[in-house]
Amino acid sequence: MISNVLLYITAVLLVITYLYAVIAGNPVYSALSMGLAFFLTAFLFVLLGAPFLAAVQVIIYVGAMLVMFLFIIMMFDLNKTSTGTVRYKPSTIFSYFLTMVVLLIAFSMAKGVLKMPEGFTIVGFGSAENIGFNLLRYYLLPFELASFILLVGVFGAITFIKKRDKE
Repeated sequence: MISNVLLYITAVLLVITYLYAVIAGNPVYSALSMGLAFFLTAFLFVLLGAPFLAAVQVIIYVGAMLVMFLFIIMMFDLNKTSTGTVRYKPSTIFSYFLTMVVLLIAFSMAKGVLKMPEGFTIVGFGSAENIGFNLLRYYLLPFELASFILLVGVFGAITFIKKRDKE
């Protein structure tokens, strides 16, 4: 009972923090909101009984990705950005509205589909052994492609910095 309440509270807070990350005017506040959302996602993994996934979430996303985002934000001169009021185009407002309608439809459809019987658990869910087995058995090619794309991104960032330093 208490885990269900915690799950719903965490899910609502997660949606709010991700929405704030998208609509925040200041990119630093947006990145910090995203960091809080990463921690809340890790807490969801703990509630689901996957502490290994929670630790990986904190180490990789908060420890690496968020620091990288903040580093990139700090590289830009934020004083050049305008501090005026933000005006949304009608297409932007329509896309927000359409997204909310699609999410409400998806939640209402999933309400009856996602009910699991009491005591239903997946054996080994979130364990390091299960993740490693599935990652290297079924998802080896996407895993290697993702690591290659990250490597290309690192080389691109280094090239960008070197070109900027020469100017």
